[in-house]
Amino acid sequence: MKRIKISPLLFFVLVICSCAPVYTINYSPPVKPISLPDDGAAHYWAQNEWWYYTGHLKAEDGREFGYELTFFKRITNEDKIPDFFIPVPAHWLKGVAMLGHFAVTDLQNKKFKAKAIDDFLFNRSKADEKKYDVMIDTWTAREENGKHILTAEMKDYKIELELESVKPVALHGQNGIVNKGAKHANYYYSFTRMRTSGTITAEDQPIKVEGTSWMDHEYGTMKLTYPQTGWDWFSVQLNNNCELMVYLIRNDKDTVIDIGGGTFVLPSGKTIWLKKDDIDVRTLNYWYSKKTDSNYPASWEIRIKSLNLKLDVNPVFAQQELDLKPMPYWEGSVRVDGTYKGLPVRGKGYVELVGYSKKYSLSYM
Repeated sequence: MKRIKISPLLFFVLVICSCAPVYTINYSPPVKPISLPDDGAAHYWAQNEWWYYTGHLKAEDGREFGYELTFFKRITNEDKIPDFFIPVPAHWLKGVAMLGHFAVTDLQNKKFKAKAIDDFLFNRSKADEKKYDVMIDTWTAREENGKHILTAEMKDYKIELELESVKPVALHGQNGIVNKGAKHANYYYSFTRMRTSGTITAEDQPIKVEGTSWMDHEYGTMKLTYPQTGWDWFSVQLNNNCELMVYLIRNDKDTVIDIGGGTFVLPSGKTIWLKKDDIDVRTLNYWYSKKTDSNYPASWEIRIKSLNLKLDVNPVFAQQELDLKPMPYWEGSVRVDGTYKGLPVRGKGYVELVGYSKKYSLSYM
């Protein structure tokens, strides 16, 4: 019988091609209720998952900072790596990929700094499926004795923070399940008011800070479908101990379509789910980024008629764009003034604007 000779290269290709994905994605609409603290951990059936922190910090000398720290996890079954002579399935090299973003808004110096970090080649990463404990290189977020511990660093800035929620968890949508359109839905909950303390190191100077943070955790199958091209997200913490979250998904003409909603959190922690028809967001000004060819909204009026709530939202300064790969977006600290049931309110918040770049669109990602 004649033997068939196979070259080492061909053998390697055959082995690689026979590799099946390590994880099985569950595309079914979610139905199981959220259960904490267990669901704070990683979910390896969920195609996308992220743990998202934004907050406002103040030092004893009055210096103020905003910060964002985010850990993204994605199961790569559907992804391709385009940098080869043929597109290579990403799961051949990595079944799960992680990405982190860290940004600081330095209000005193009107300085904004951001960095991305991933685990593609050399950085270690972890997303524990038994407890909340995520890590990429030296950046970490974990739950310990009911508190969230955060660390991250980049050139000029470093945070070491401890957060503790002063309110019950807020479940968005229908018991924590949020509709994103085209039969897509995902789990989404937040800790909308977390007492925060620790240290921010600014230009090699450690500064003791205190403040308030907001934490989001979303997981499931999150996809935009034509003509959806991006989204706007608002988080607001008012001085009357209420909070507001609003998300709106835009179409290819940057106008809001019929996907959106929000949550209003009362001082007791009780949540009121808001449908898109309850929410009126008007853009009052714009800021243009030459780097990414993006015309971002830069101030807003938010009206929630059912709550008799009217808010004016303005960035602390315009240049808070994260010009990061694979896709730039604007996410920054804002200040809020308005009225609630006829009484004046003030507050702080964060706004995220995704998909505005004409140079790097969501389809590019």
